[in-house]
Amino acid sequence: MLTTSPLRTAVGATAIVLLTATPALALGPFLRTSGPLSDFVLGTPGPFDGASARVQIVESAKGSHALLTVKGIDPSVSGQTFGAHLHDGPCIAGDGAAAGPHYNSHVHGQTPVAGVSDRTEVWLDFTVADGAGTGTASVPFVPQPGNRSVVIHALPTNPQTGGAGPRLACLTVSW
Repeated sequence: MLTTSPLRTAVGATAIVLLTATPALALGPFLRTSGPLSDFVLGTPGPFDGASARVQIVESAKGSHALLTVKGIDPSVSGQTFGAHLHDGPCIAGDGAAAGPHYNSHVHGQTPVAGVSDRTEVWLDFTVADGAGTGTASVPFVPQPGNRSVVIHALPTNPQTGGAGPRLACLTVSW
């Protein structure tokens, strides 16, 4: 018959609590937000009118992984790819400039490599199918907390410049 002393059980339980409560070891979601997209082009019909999005960013030992899911997209743009990026500022309907520039890890002092790339920024491009789209990114940094946004652009991301055309819609992400 196997027996465990109360002290050994208490020590084991404490170790489990400490391991799961230590932020450095917490590899689960640290950001999850969802809601209707804010329209940057007010008064003009667009493919994201009435659409909603969900953003999840999960910290890992090597950086972070981001997932963007957009639903309720106009089916007329099926097959089209849109750029989507994490930006420095929050969404303000009708004011695309309010979202600021792309979140860049070098600008925030997180990576030594300067420049614009899918290693210094969070690019979440997606292709529309059946009124929905999903974009993912894995980057070697964890975005710093703040009032930020994921902005959807009119074109796919240009890998040389990071540009993706006019800003169409966005979702504020704050943590």
